[in-house]
Amino acid sequence: MTTQTENTSFSLAPAQATSVVNKRRAPFSWGWVWASFAGFLVFQVLLSRFATPYLTQGYQTEHFRFLVEGGINLASYYLGGFLIGFLSPRVRLMEPATAAFLAMFAALSVGWFSPNVWRQFGMAKFILGGLAAASMAYGGAFSAERLTGSVREDEF
Repeated sequence: MTTQTENTSFSLAPAQATSVVNKRRAPFSWGWVWASFAGFLVFQVLLSRFATPYLTQGYQTEHFRFLVEGGINLASYYLGGFLIGFLSPRVRLMEPATAAFLAMFAALSVGWFSPNVWRQFGMAKFILGGLAAASMAYGGAFSAERLTGSVREDEF
């Protein structure tokens, strides 16, 4: 007499697979948005303090300076998002992305008060810059949430 057992396997639907994570997600919080905004500013100041000695000694082209400033901005959005993702007790992904989009709006609003044509506010600049900043902040928050085990890789 032989006993045969079946190996049953099943797969969960995407909504079921993330039900544990959905319980840890908190409702959208404007407090975490403003904390993210502050984090971006802190990282921009710290990174610019590090880069300033290298940019002020000797001759650099204006293009190189813009490249470094853009890198500092993008890095600060990523690091600020990472900080919020790491510090928040629950999953926070949209708050840093929203804050980065608002930070880009604040940065481009300088064009409203500047007579320089290169610093003028434009909707294309706002949308592209806002999407780039929001993507970096979301990526930073997602990286921190992955590091802490709050989200899985397939929940991007």
